[in-house]
Amino acid sequence: MVEGHKISKKVEADKFLEHIQEYEQENIEITKHTFFHFSDEQRKIYNESWVKEMFFNEIPILVGIQNNGLWALFYKYEKKIFRFIVDMQPDKIYIVTLYIIDETEIPKI
Repeated sequence: MVEGHKISKKVEADKFLEHIQEYEQENIEITKHTFFHFSDEQRKIYNESWVKEMFFNEIPILVGIQNNGLWALFYKYEKKIFRFIVDMQPDKIYIVTLYIIDETEIPKI
């Protein structure tokens, strides 16, 4: 793993959920790179509205801040684990990348 992608600080899920209450769904921006790792078929299912739904309505199983300052959020959904890489700015949240990972890839912090 790239050193910048390692999680340096764990954040409790409830603290994260409190923090994002300051944002509206309009404050979430999907980047060109968000769905880079997904096939066309996966992009039909896991699209922008799905991302926002997960972000605001589901409780992550793990939240951490990476060495590079980006946030890593892990959600379990339909027997899959999703890793969101997120850039939290004061006025916007950028969803940088989204991966489906194996359960063994969840970091131990």
